[in-house]
Amino acid sequence: MQTADFNYEDFSKPRAGDEKLAVRFFVKAKQDSEASREAGRPIFREHEYLQIIVPGDRNQAVVRPVSGQDKARFSKQYEHWRATQTNDITVGTPLEAWNLLTLSQIEEYKYFGVRTIEQMADLRDDTCQKITGATGLKQKAQAFLSIAKDAAPMKQVQVELDKRDIQISTMQAALDDQAKIIKQLQAGLKPQAASK
Repeated sequence: MQTADFNYEDFSKPRAGDEKLAVRFFVKAKQDSEASREAGRPIFREHEYLQIIVPGDRNQAVVRPVSGQDKARFSKQYEHWRATQTNDITVGTPLEAWNLLTLSQIEEYKYFGVRTIEQMADLRDDTCQKITGATGLKQKAQAFLSIAKDAAPMKQVQVELDKRDIQISTMQAALDDQAKIIKQLQAGLKPQAASK
């Protein structure tokens, strides 16, 4: 097997032709399965992503999470993008995952810095007065979070019960196979492997 020698820094330095690439950094929400399981509702974390397109060739787009090499290689674009970002990376259940809001309402709340149901539940009263219907939505968000918090332990119990049921059915199948072999041995027959 042949190996290639390369310098790690070769991938993090700007390359000839990089200035011709269409490079876009953006934030994308990705579900955190462990936190979702613990909370009993979907929890998302925002992650930085990179899109690279060769102008004129839409079929050759690269979209992936941002790496340290990307930040170094496209440092000008990354620094400009970070300078224009007004929101920090947020954690919670996005408003888009809540079926109570229209797209225009979601955009209106984003204007006020509200991007998650958790942030909606913690809205200040003066902010609620600026947006029609915000007080009712704040109360619904608080109720949603309270119900999800109360249901989380039950969901965890259900997961454990499902695991137990699978284990029991596997053990029962093994016992049935063993009982069949014992009957064959008692009858003086050569045991046959149980078919699954």
